[in-house]
Amino acid sequence: RQHTRFLRQDNPRRLKCRLRRTEHGKGVVCMRQVSFDEAAALVARQNANGGVFLCTSDGARTNVMTIGWGGVNRFFNTAVFLAPVRASRFSDTLLKVRGAYTVSVPTSPLKQELAKAGTLSGRDGDKWTACGLTPVPAIAVDVPIVRECGLHIECEPMGTVRQAAELLPKEVLDRWYPTLDMHTFYLGKIVQCYATD
Repeated sequence: RQHTRFLRQDNPRRLKCRLRRTEHGKGVVCMRQVSFDEAAALVARQNANGGVFLCTSDGARTNVMTIGWGGVNRFFNTAVFLAPVRASRFSDTLLKVRGAYTVSVPTSPLKQELAKAGTLSGRDGDKWTACGLTPVPAIAVDVPIVRECGLHIECEPMGTVRQAAELLPKEVLDRWYPTLDMHTFYLGKIVQCYATD
């Protein structure tokens, strides 16, 4: 597994590309490591334009869902992704079994796919097929990435924070949590971050 040193903002080599070729069912995918700054900017931009795909697995089942909050950050001097997932979501069930996850960021329009992945539940059937998305193996974690996306972030579990309803202002609870379906923030150590073409 690659270490996350290429994500360090003070690493002068962070923008150099390392190409790797791997078979993912159909054809060959080229991978280029992406810097911390580039990944953070792409995720923030896409979060404001429909969200990104969060992929999870419990070893037997996989799921893909849309998240529009969270993003790339740094905690404990480590590059991390902060993924908020509501308690009612199927992904939350999978994350409690195996905390690793991947984030796939669209670099071309996938608005319909994002909308479907944000409304359908993986409990009800094959969400990948229903959304028109293709799961392919990741590099460092046993969770798929989304073939149709151009940026991928792979995360190992680093910790969780359960949102406390009593600490939020009433106007926030009324707007975002009328049923008190709170988020758990899944903190993931970024172990791979790369672009595919």
